[in-house]
Amino acid sequence: MPSYYNQPGQFSNAIVEPVNRFAQLPFYLVHNEIEQYAGWNEFDQLYGTLPWQENMGSTMEAVTPQRSPVGRSFFFPNPVTVAANKDIYQISESTEQAVLYRHKYGSFVFNFLPSFQVFWDKYIKFNSDDIVKQIAVSNNQFIETQMWQGAKYVYLCGTGLVGGAPIGAMNSTYTAANSKTAAWLVAITSGTGGNTGVLQNLRLRDVYRAIMNLQDDLGAPPFSGSKNMPKDNEGLKGTYALFCGSEDWFNFTFDPDVLNKLSGLAPCDLNLVFNDFKGKLFNQIVCKIKKYPIRFNIQNILDPNGNILWLAGTPIDPEIFDPADQKWKPNPYYTSLVSAPISVAWLLGDSYCKTLKVGPPPKEFATKNMSGEKFYSLRWNGEVRLTDQLLISNADGTYELNDFGENLQLKASLMHGLIMCERRYAFPLIIARSRPAVTS
Repeated sequence: MPSYYNQPGQFSNAIVEPVNRFAQLPFYLVHNEIEQYAGWNEFDQLYGTLPWQENMGSTMEAVTPQRSPVGRSFFFPNPVTVAANKDIYQISESTEQAVLYRHKYGSFVFNFLPSFQVFWDKYIKFNSDDIVKQIAVSNNQFIETQMWQGAKYVYLCGTGLVGGAPIGAMNSTYTAANSKTAAWLVAITSGTGGNTGVLQNLRLRDVYRAIMNLQDDLGAPPFSGSKNMPKDNEGLKGTYALFCGSEDWFNFTFDPDVLNKLSGLAPCDLNLVFNDFKGKLFNQIVCKIKKYPIRFNIQNILDPNGNILWLAGTPIDPEIFDPADQKWKPNPYYTSLVSAPISVAWLLGDSYCKTLKVGPPPKEFATKNMSGEKFYSLRWNGEVRLTDQLLISNADGTYELNDFGENLQLKASLMHGLIMCERRYAFPLIIARSRPAVTS
């Protein structure tokens, strides 16, 4: 296998490079990181507001001020001829705590002969692209895992918003008590506890109803812009965000309310583009095509020999490595509407959570006049470093130092962290997948 996930920290026989030894190469690596993160970061663009620094501790705590509620609809002050009544407002605060997590990332050791090979284009950049993409995707997955874990509400397409979802800590087997277990997900999708389950694909009427739930029933505020990007995203200001799969987005073109404009929901401008965000629904929501949306089945997924590949209610891996031709490919069990008939989208308001920032601060590197002193003084979460300080394993089983510098490796250590703020300000939408028919 070309990649290994969740290995112990001692898996790789190499040490961390303490200083940078590759002349101007760090500048190229950092600008490459910025370019890659801008394309792969998803939730970090909306909620990545917390800087991480060394020795900040192993837990995070968020204190959210709570404004006084609006306690009446009609208002009857006393006439000016009698003593006036008065309102007394008290504010309070809510507290949330979260644990920080750490994970290591590394490329395979690759051979480099500087006298014979192109250094940047063919070796370093390709490996840098790959590891930064995997870090960004892993951070997206971590954030979505924590968001899913902490969501008090889920929206079932065709049914509506359902409250009372468990919010306990999940585990990798999806069996932890008081959490969103695989069994809970199968039950809620199939229809239990008085709800009718997931009945249809994501339709505009679902989005319309969901935004009313989010805005009116749950009081979620809109976003005021993007985070951790080279420049702000004007299209996000004053709107909510819908993160959905590409097929969900393309299905809107054939939505019954788009085809039947006279009695349908309007206006929906699907042609607008705001950086990575598309369209504007009901002048309230911008959409982002989510890479690798969660997909699952409510039944066990079996291979042709009857072996269980994925249990019911557990997410299916998006991609695989095909040993036959040594290439990565989309997982056919993930793309198939038969083996993966259910997917998850998100309707998001501001201040649902806060996450640790990942990657270089893009606005710091937007300047063309950065000095070397300023560059080397910057530190960020998930910094990718290039090292030649490795132990090399020989064919006869012996080890030697990489004295000639002919082998290199990219490494990074990332702190993952998310803390919930207002759990009612976002929720997942569970969708029965579909694609438009070929014929009209």
